Amino acid sequence: KYQKTCFACHATGAAGAPLSHDAAAWKPRMDKGMDVLVASVRNGMNAMPPTGLCGDCTDEEYKALIEFMAGPAPAK
Repeated sequence: KYQKTCFACHATGAAGAPLSHDAAAWKPRMDKGMDVLVASVRNGMNAMPPTGLCGDCTDEEYKALIEFMAGPAPAK
């Protein structure tokens, strides 16, 4: 789902989106707690539209996507 819904903004930093796998950019967001982050995705925040372009994602999928983007880059 990352490639279809998050990649366009979080891989490029479009509209101020925190870059995927940039720990420093994600730390203040993660410090707010997962429930706050999921609510931000569901409701939209700044330039991110409600549901972050993933209208069929569950809260668990949002959590997994956030953890993926906030975590280290996967090994190649």
